[in-house]
Amino acid sequence: MRAARMAQLAAGGLARSPLRAVLTTFGVAIASGALTSMLAFALGLQRQAEAPFQKLGLLNNIEVFPRDEAPEGEPVPLDDAALDRIEALPHVSLAYPDFRMRGIHVRCGESHAAETIAISLPREVALVGFLDSVLTAGTFFSQGDAPEAVIGAELAKELGFAAPAAALGAELTVEASGLNLTAPDQFQYERQEFTVRVVGIYEFPGMGPQLLGGSLVLPVDVMKRVPGIEFGAALERLRGGGGGARDGYGRAMARVEHPRHLAETARAIREMGFGARTMLDELKEMRTFFLLMDLLLASVGTVALVVASLGIINTLVMAVLERYQEIGIYKAIGASDGDVRVLFLTEAAGVGLLGGGAGLLLARVVAAVIDVVARRYALTQGITLPGSLFAFPWWLLAGAVLFCLAVSLLAGVYPASRAARVDPICALRGL
Repeated sequence: MRAARMAQLAAGGLARSPLRAVLTTFGVAIASGALTSMLAFALGLQRQAEAPFQKLGLLNNIEVFPRDEAPEGEPVPLDDAALDRIEALPHVSLAYPDFRMRGIHVRCGESHAAETIAISLPREVALVGFLDSVLTAGTFFSQGDAPEAVIGAELAKELGFAAPAAALGAELTVEASGLNLTAPDQFQYERQEFTVRVVGIYEFPGMGPQLLGGSLVLPVDVMKRVPGIEFGAALERLRGGGGGARDGYGRAMARVEHPRHLAETARAIREMGFGARTMLDELKEMRTFFLLMDLLLASVGTVALVVASLGIINTLVMAVLERYQEIGIYKAIGASDGDVRVLFLTEAAGVGLLGGGAGLLLARVVAAVIDVVARRYALTQGITLPGSLFAFPWWLLAGAVLFCLAVSLLAGVYPASRAARVDPICALRGL
């Protein structure tokens, strides 16, 4: 009852000057809304940036590359035998060479052609299933040795298909050229054509690597037909002044069953004489950037909330002056200094809670308006924005209200202490 009575008296005190209380609460709401919406925007951008990595399962991947200088003895070549040893490690589900080649010409019939990037994936990707979410039509490669391909939706459009799914089953002619190693440190230019059948269409989600939306994905065994694809690393070593005759791939991928196995697997790969880098290492830099952005935006929002707290101090100080005799009566009938202090702190808390709650509603409205405006502008530029630009996790909503409450209580300390020091005899005399 005492707490309920205290809340009733605090509400009555604020109702004595409704316009002043409403304006003060509105100031807190604006500050709270600005703080919440800015942090929600930063969190939304971070979610959009990380969503493709999580949806595509890239957080399970370890990039493996040869080291030019081994701790002991000669550098170990990153060849098929090495990939077999890596795949035999505990918790490793796949290990395969990561081939990528630009300038690949693709033709569909005689009238449509495109230049694209070819990338490789193992045929076992269909069994593991970690990329199923990007398929919009068809399947991944069969487990035989058929020359198959999965193409991006953008590439399907470039090749003249009215809808990406219409490309399923189409025969594409792939033309590639490059340098093949014919003798130690000697290369010969070759050109080759081969035909592949489209078995799947993919499209990356969210803010994923859209530049790869026009790529040609080939099985590793088919990709090896591309001239010079297996000797790219040797050519790069020659350009750098080293020897080109050493066997091995320039880069490979190892996929673990769960991200919790990344550290121990990467350590085991390094002990085998190779370099290893995880996608989490790359994300740490991105998350550091977003953390700094969060701190910057939170600082700006906090300044606005501090300014709003000055309004709370002003409102409560004016209330103390206007209710001087009322405070004296409270004390005369038995209220202690602590009771008076709690009464004014309760009024400050009420302003903070109401302002914080209204700020959440204001932040939602601002986010909805910005989303609509951003989408319409993006459409004029030929861009489709995926999802909302803002993210409102529960901890942000709860944290914003609690932060407003804490700032409001802090702002109410001085007026509450001033009210507690009122002398009841002087107050009742009207002095």
